[in-house]
Amino acid sequence: MLLAYASDLATGHSRDFALRSCVLGMRLAEHTGFDEQERRNVYQQSLLRYVGCSADSDLMAEALGDEIELRKELAGLDMGDKAKVGQVFINAFKRRFAHLEPAAQQAAIEEALKGALGVTLPILSAHCEVAQRLGARLGLSEEIRANLGQIYERWDGKGMPHGLSGEDVLSAVRLITLAQDAIALSDAHGIDEMAEIVASRADGRY
Repeated sequence: MLLAYASDLATGHSRDFALRSCVLGMRLAEHTGFDEQERRNVYQQSLLRYVGCSADSDLMAEALGDEIELRKELAGLDMGDKAKVGQVFINAFKRRFAHLEPAAQQAAIEEALKGALGVTLPILSAHCEVAQRLGARLGLSEEIRANLGQIYERWDGKGMPHGLSGEDVLSAVRLITLAQDAIALSDAHGIDEMAEIVASRADGRY
C-alpha cells in the first residue's frame, strides 16, 4: 500500500488514485468473470502499475522539464493519438524553455522535439524493467511480474516497448489500463464524457 501511495505522488496522481483504480478494477474483474488468480493479478497490477516509474525521474526532468506536470497531462491520454501526445510534449518544452526569448524558445522546442522519441522510449522501457525487478524483490509471482512489464502495451499493438497486441497483452494489464483511464478521465471531464471517450477507444487502446 505504501508503494501505491508513493507511486501516486511520484507520477502526479491524487494520493488515492491507485486505491480507487484497485476498487474499480476488482469490480470490473468480478463483473467479467475473472477467476481467483486473475483477480489477484488485477489487485497487484492496480497497486503496483507505476512502481518503476520514478526510477529515472531525474533523467526525465533533465530531458523533458517538469516531469510531474508532464505525467499529469499524459494521464488518461490515448498515446496512439500522435497529435495530442505531441502537444503535451510541446507544452512540456515550453515550460522548460520559458526563460528564453520567443525566437530562441521556438528553436529550442523544435530541436528538443526531434530527439523526444529517442529519449522517451528508453525511459518507458526502464519503467517496465524496474517494476519487474522490484516485483522480484517483493517475491511476486512470475505472472504478476509479467504484467508489470506490459504497463504501456495496447490492444491494437501501438504500445511500448514491445508493440504487443490482442491477447498477448495480459488480461490484468488490459483491465487496469481501462480502469485507471476511466478514473483519470472522469476526474478531468466528468463521468458522461469519460464514458464517451472510453467507448471511442474500443479496439484501439482497449
